[in-house]
Amino acid sequence: MASLTLTPRQFAKALAAVFVGGAIGTFLRDVVLKIDPVPKVSNVCLGHAIFSSGGTVCPDGTAPVWWFHDVPWVLLVINVLGVYLATRLLRGALRGHDPNDLTRLFVVTGFFGGFTSYSSLFADVAPMWNSSPLGATIVVTFAVLSGVAAAWAGLRRHARPL
Repeated sequence: MASLTLTPRQFAKALAAVFVGGAIGTFLRDVVLKIDPVPKVSNVCLGHAIFSSGGTVCPDGTAPVWWFHDVPWVLLVINVLGVYLATRLLRGALRGHDPNDLTRLFVVTGFFGGFTSYSSLFADVAPMWNSSPLGATIVVTFAVLSGVAAAWAGLRRHARPL
């Protein structure tokens, strides 16, 4: 059974585990974001005029999605991957571990808490709101729904080893 209170020594160890795991996860996220493989494009022909800036017309007669290049694609992938792996670990290898277990605190709370960042994602999407409220709404909705789907997928695959 999980203990609700920790001794000062246990608390210090738990805090250190979360701190070190979070530092490693945040560092790795920063490294991945700096090697962003997604090319920046000015216009992408994807949809209907409702998504357009109103100027250029695509070859198929639709207007370009001009906010598409502002989407933080790599951060979206990082968040989905992090949610999936953390959920899978909690339902698999770390299932039954005390919430104060140092491994669980290091990996899930620390590492994946630092590696994923919905707050950074939403901060990156916020400027889109001024130029395309619909585009920003689509990205935010996709981010939340993809996170829920990743968690569901992690729960569904809990029986298989990593």
